[in-house]
Amino acid sequence: MSIGQSLTAARERAGLTVEQVSDATRIRRTLVYAIEMDDFSRLGGDFYTRGHIRTIAVTVGADPDALLAEYDAEHDRVSAPRATEVFESETAARPERRGPNWSAAMAAALVLVVIYGVIQVISDDGGGSDARAVRSDGASTLPRSAPASPSVVPSGGPSAVAQAPRDRVTVVLKAHDRSWVQVSTASGQELYQGLVQGGQARTFTDRNRLKLVVGDAGAVTLTVNGTAVGAPGRPGQVVRVQFSAQDPVGG
Repeated sequence: MSIGQSLTAARERAGLTVEQVSDATRIRRTLVYAIEMDDFSRLGGDFYTRGHIRTIAVTVGADPDALLAEYDAEHDRVSAPRATEVFESETAARPERRGPNWSAAMAAALVLVVIYGVIQVISDDGGGSDARAVRSDGASTLPRSAPASPSVVPSGGPSAVAQAPRDRVTVVLKAHDRSWVQVSTASGQELYQGLVQGGQARTFTDRNRLKLVVGDAGAVTLTVNGTAVGAPGRPGQVVRVQFSAQDPVGG
């Protein structure tokens, strides 16, 4: 069975369509179809081809290492990556808006926000946490509550996050196994996209709402505004959840 046939079979066993895999991985539908047809010529080179095979395999529940070994045995390792031909932005289809160019101001503000977020995490955790704060604006730290579509198991016990003012939403994602994760704000700003390895943690904060796509819902646990909500779904399940600044267990 070829690489494309293996990924197709795994996707069908997972009950996913090509469109759902494309949405979960941020890989264009035409490229997902091409991979399932064992056509790797349009993927931008060996580097991106291997990355796409691994990401799709994790999303559909296939063994990425076995598929990559098969690819390496059949193809020369030549890298010619072209990122713009591979990934499709969530906002790419939106009509262009004419107005002031805020790029320089946003870049400077983002640098300050990241520095501020890192300082806050070190301060809150005593310098011993693996989690990294990712903020979409420069306001004060720590969050509010948020809604989750999966079933939620609240945990007792106070925390620094739970005691903070409810003027924003903060989600702490901890992985006990490898999973693909995408995090964005309600406005469509992407805060993170990639694989989170077992034992790693990530912290994301926004003033209004956070939207998450998790490739393996059973491989991670979430804490929202200091309340542990547990795994957002079953092992191998691709789920979409979102949390606002209202209630960590709300709909």
